[in-house]
Amino acid sequence: MHSHRVTFILASFSLFFSTAVFAQTGTNVGAPAAPSKPLNPDMSINFLGVARMYSGFALQEAEMQFIADVDPYFRANALFAVSKNATTGEYGIAPEEIFFETISIPSLTVKAGKFKAALTRHNLLHSHAFPFISAPIVNTELLGDEGLNNAGISAAALVPLPWFSEFTLQGFTNSSTPFNSGNSGDWIGVAQFRNLWDLNDDLTLEFNLSGAQGKNAYAGKTNIVASDLIFKWRPAVGGKYQALIWQSEFLSGTMRGKPSDDSVDGWASWLQYQFAQRWWAQTRYDMTGISAATRANQKKRLSFLVGFFPSEFSGFRLEYGRTEQVATTDHALALQFNISIGAHPAHAY
Repeated sequence: MHSHRVTFILASFSLFFSTAVFAQTGTNVGAPAAPSKPLNPDMSINFLGVARMYSGFALQEAEMQFIADVDPYFRANALFAVSKNATTGEYGIAPEEIFFETISIPSLTVKAGKFKAALTRHNLLHSHAFPFISAPIVNTELLGDEGLNNAGISAAALVPLPWFSEFTLQGFTNSSTPFNSGNSGDWIGVAQFRNLWDLNDDLTLEFNLSGAQGKNAYAGKTNIVASDLIFKWRPAVGGKYQALIWQSEFLSGTMRGKPSDDSVDGWASWLQYQFAQRWWAQTRYDMTGISAATRANQKKRLSFLVGFFPSEFSGFRLEYGRTEQVATTDHALALQFNISIGAHPAHAY
């Protein structure tokens, strides 16, 4: 039964993808295909496979994405993911992000649908775009494996400052960790203030502040504050072979309403250095339990990663992590491959 279900899902992906490509190219080899292209979205499929030291090899996730301009006023994006259910152990398909957004309003972008919240840069990433194979500990413990990703509405406006500055307000349905009020009428509010400076031709600096608030299952409120600091260096000459990224994130959340308030806080900081056209070397230190209220459950991890990327459509990464918690130490080793086909859209800077 399990193998039949996986076969059905993969066959559905293949049929859907090939049918759409067939519609774009047409049945007449000699006829031009250009007129049909505006009627079909750009499509891509990305899949991750990972081999872990203690659990063997598995398909980590597969994503199928469709994106296109609807008309001169709107763009639509639909992304579906295939992953294994942690409870049943079987693969299933589910919508990860499906939304539309405006493209014609000056200095303002309005978005509605199901999408990832602007709460730290890492929360906006899909699994294949994670800097490391695993997410930072604090992101997983506070926001869950999928992060904050609900149905909602968003408005992002450019702030009239000498540098790139953007203020975003979002409202989401209250149905994910650590909120879950159980009332369909409750909302999660998210705000982000993003700033980006070009320090010179080679170096940029980004600093973001964000926060979220919503009711939780204990008739109280959950409050989250977060910040990001990102330096990116890529020389204008020779940048194809050399680059450096230093990124740090901080997250803190408090769930009020229980007999004693629950808190989770932590930070992560990592360096990514490209030392050749196809090679990256990375290291990360992340931890939870940095305040007096959370120190009893403190967890620390040191990670190292080497990545080989033959092209923008393929990559292989080997990651080692050492995690310390109370009196225990865990070691983890994982090898991941990352393959993309189709018109894969560019990631946000």
